[in-house]
Amino acid sequence: MSADHLPALSVIIVTYRRPQFLARCLTSLWDQHEYIRQVIVVDASERNDHEAVSSAYEAATYVHVPQLAGHMTSSRNEGLLYASGDVISFLDDDVVVHPGWAEAVRTAFAEEKIDAVAGRTLNRVPGEDEPVEPIGTLTSAGTLTAGFAALREGRCRVTHGIGANMSFARPALRRLGGFRDDYPGTALREDTDIFLRIARLGGVVVFDPDAAVDHLPAPHVKGSRFDTRYKLYGRRNHMVLLARHAGIGSALVRRWVASQLVDVRDAPGVRRRAERLGVTVLGVAWGMGASVRKARLAPTDPIRRDPVADRIREALEVRSP
Repeated sequence: MSADHLPALSVIIVTYRRPQFLARCLTSLWDQHEYIRQVIVVDASERNDHEAVSSAYEAATYVHVPQLAGHMTSSRNEGLLYASGDVISFLDDDVVVHPGWAEAVRTAFAEEKIDAVAGRTLNRVPGEDEPVEPIGTLTSAGTLTAGFAALREGRCRVTHGIGANMSFARPALRRLGGFRDDYPGTALREDTDIFLRIARLGGVVVFDPDAAVDHLPAPHVKGSRFDTRYKLYGRRNHMVLLARHAGIGSALVRRWVASQLVDVRDAPGVRRRAERLGVTVLGVAWGMGASVRKARLAPTDPIRRDPVADRIREALEVRSP
């Protein structure tokens, strides 16, 4: 299929205080600009960096929203208000796209009736490209499998994807009303949430190894990856995710809580075991309290229904040339 007949692509990048990493990402995209209709940068930094963004990617749409600092998912939703493509991709600001990434994303949506693509995301870890099965699955124990760096032949069906490199059909995002933006702290599981919501509506999600990026993580502005704060928010947000997906009192939630307590035994040494137990108990209790407010006994409606969602739907109804 010729490039002229492939769906138009909008790319949204959310950033905060990481101009060097953003410039590197934009430069890698510029090498494929003929395959991309639009790049949107949503910047929550205090400083307006429009000039630097334009230098790295000519004609990028720059949205400066310092009031959204610390609210990455709200920034994703803000980007949707400007997107004009048939396909809308989200990239982290610290990724570098591989040659052919944009064409692979567009081709996937042209060749298959799909609603979302989880792209291959490499972390430069030895052995990460070994085929892993199953990729991107929510297990019966309530845990998530990854494997998004795996190199395999062709696309495969998955349940969820990775936020650093994910793409969606415009109608799917319009129907959902955008992302749920109430996964606080690290925003962990906001990406999983939207994939599971698509699946709940009967949508199709695939992993495409040809839509590849290198994820070269930048330092966190607050805290560090896998610190205590990250682990607490991770357990809290995962609990809410499962409660929304299956219901607060579901067997899935109970099995996940049990698996977390069993994992405490695997920590090396008494001190590590005590630390893991504390984080697990606090995180699960926090998540249960949040689930009572944000979920129900039955699975939660995957379609977002509030003024923010209505605004996103209205914006995604309009398609600019």
